[in-house]
Amino acid sequence: MKIAGPVRLFLIACIAGCATPAAAQSQTPVPKSGYPDKSIRLLVGVPPGGSTDITARIVAGKLSEALGQQIVIDNRGGAGGIIAGEIVARAAPDGYTLLFPYAAHVSTPFLYKNIPYDAAASFTAITQVATQPVLLVATASLPANSVKELIAYAKANPGKLSIGISSAGGSGHIASEHFKQLTGTQITSIIYKGAGPAVVALMSGEVQLAFSATSGTMPFIKQGKIKALATGTKQRLPYLPDIPTLDEAGLKGIEAAAWQGLLGPAGLPRPIVNRLYTEVANVLRLPEVRERLAATGTDPVGSTPEEFAAEIRRQLDLLGKVIRAAGMKAQ
Repeated sequence: MKIAGPVRLFLIACIAGCATPAAAQSQTPVPKSGYPDKSIRLLVGVPPGGSTDITARIVAGKLSEALGQQIVIDNRGGAGGIIAGEIVARAAPDGYTLLFPYAAHVSTPFLYKNIPYDAAASFTAITQVATQPVLLVATASLPANSVKELIAYAKANPGKLSIGISSAGGSGHIASEHFKQLTGTQITSIIYKGAGPAVVALMSGEVQLAFSATSGTMPFIKQGKIKALATGTKQRLPYLPDIPTLDEAGLKGIEAAAWQGLLGPAGLPRPIVNRLYTEVANVLRLPEVRERLAATGTDPVGSTPEEFAAEIRRQLDLLGKVIRAAGMKAQ
């Protein structure tokens, strides 16, 4: 049977598309005429105004333009993001209900009982969107100017030091408990209702230490009211070149970074994942977006779906061990 020229060319194009390597497919968006053809609901598990909400709105605004559809932010704060997570986990895997998770996504399974979803299996990873560097900071008057000196001082004065925690179960809380486990120091953890009160307590001397995001501490470091001892990033920060990483200070494995990402329900079709990942990655390259994120102390990431899925599994494994060893529970 003979095949007409245009049809033959169409079939050849289809076969060539099917033969594309998986690595290339993961970065190939679906046609513009397909998904999405209506507005998208983006669940954010925190109240409006915080760093996660601000990051979500910066990215969602430009993503909406790229997709040609409205993205509706739905803030469902409380319970470490569980409320928002459950809505998305139970949603149809059609790409119209998405989750903007943050670092608590990988700690809540170990802090709360009977969570109505699996933090990994109940979702489809799309991309890790951004991170906020976290610093180990101290009061200006603390007689220690390095992690080594801090450990020595803490061991010589057991129970004398206290560390401010901005939220129970948050990245700063987990980093603090891990620090105490690795160093064998007796430091009292005091939990506050937010990063602001914790930083105020640090500057007043009510607590002497904190693991806090750069967005909330840099102004006071520049003013000399508090001092940075180490950063939880993999490399030194360009704006704090003299401050070593925790790894460089001899404390390997401490997770001290806030982050945000994009997840869909389990079973989200790969073409939809590809489209969302590609567009978000493009948005994160825009100078305007990078400038707005930088102004809030946020670094863009844009990892692949596979990288983000692997990172979630890695953090669940590590943080589960830390949280169980510390006996941490949600408050």
